[in-house]
Amino acid sequence: MKKRLKYGRWVVLVVFFLFMLLHYADRFIVTPLVHVLMEEFALTYAQMGLVGTGTILVATVLFPVWGLLFDKYSRVKLCAFASAIWGVTTWLSALSRNFFDLVFTRASTGVDNAATPGFYSLISDYYSPEKRGSAVGKINAAIPLGTIIGTIIGAFIGITYGWRTAFTLMAIPGFILAMTIWLSVKDVPRGRAEPELAPFETITVYTINRRLAMQLLKRKSLLFLYIQGFFGVFPWAVIAFWIFKYIVDVRGLPTNLAVLAMVLWLIAMTFGNVTGGAFGDYFFRKTPRGRVLLSAVIVYLSALFIFLAFTRPFDDIVGFMILGAITAFIMPQAGPNVIATTQDITEPEARSTALAILGVFENFGSAFSPLMVGYERTYTGYISPPFRYAPLHGSSAAYSSRPCYYGYPRI
Repeated sequence: MKKRLKYGRWVVLVVFFLFMLLHYADRFIVTPLVHVLMEEFALTYAQMGLVGTGTILVATVLFPVWGLLFDKYSRVKLCAFASAIWGVTTWLSALSRNFFDLVFTRASTGVDNAATPGFYSLISDYYSPEKRGSAVGKINAAIPLGTIIGTIIGAFIGITYGWRTAFTLMAIPGFILAMTIWLSVKDVPRGRAEPELAPFETITVYTINRRLAMQLLKRKSLLFLYIQGFFGVFPWAVIAFWIFKYIVDVRGLPTNLAVLAMVLWLIAMTFGNVTGGAFGDYFFRKTPRGRVLLSAVIVYLSALFIFLAFTRPFDDIVGFMILGAITAFIMPQAGPNVIATTQDITEPEARSTALAILGVFENFGSAFSPLMVGYERTYTGYISPPFRYAPLHGSSAAYSSRPCYYGYPRI
């Protein structure tokens, strides 16, 4: 049994890593193509911001739906289904003929974006608590790497052969991974990796119920994570959506240097995710609240280095890129620990829902940020914080009842 579980750990880790890698490549392929889409469809900054906001809003609405489904039914089948949806919606995006088509089809890609809680829930049943943060960190490391792939495909294939070709290319992995997940990933009983359940050969199957789902909104420990998610993710959406255009149009970096800067920062984020997960597990072994304390420190350090990076003089390109790399290394370290902590303090049969609620708070906090920045640029000529310090000069307008786990009180 242990040998089979160990083999399954590697399979699920590799397959889900690939899913995150290519899925995020699809999500961020639009970033270097913003100016291309704006020119082809004659969009204002506000309209382009709506394209990004629509995707986030759809994901926000569907997070609870996916969470409940994952806690009720087969997680493997639902993961495969989400991957197939990714392929379909990205392919439809390539067929857009006008602004409304673009908004609708790109918004539809948010359907599968909301399915990630099920992936993390399944991972939590393969890895014990003291290793859970590292596992999440390794999977999250695929996110910046996927962003690099998406940026390269968008900046080179998308611009050379057309954005429709790039979108169509990124739809193919969705279908391939759907079949891969269905055939290779094995579901395990909820709670299989918990120390309290390790001595038992068979585990009673639990699924979420209405009472337990409602309790998730009343626990103070979970509410703390939800609230920090609301405020903590807001800058991410602004930076992720507008950063390429900012460093090209505002700071005046040539496209090749801008791509290089983004690649360096994303590599730093990759190491940040792995490091954050490993640090979180280390401090968790010292104290059950180690992950939370580490996350709090990371949030403060992230805010400091965002300020330092984006207030560098425009002629200090090296300083801006170095501070940006430090920021990129620090910022993602909280992510694996927030996810692992949410799993630690939630019953196995409710973890997808708990993570889905966290996703709602995070997405609601960041949903309107690309749109707000677009409107602010359109009507004031400035970029919102953390870009407040950079006015645009001459840029083109075209552009439960059971005991708690691991020392956390379920209150």
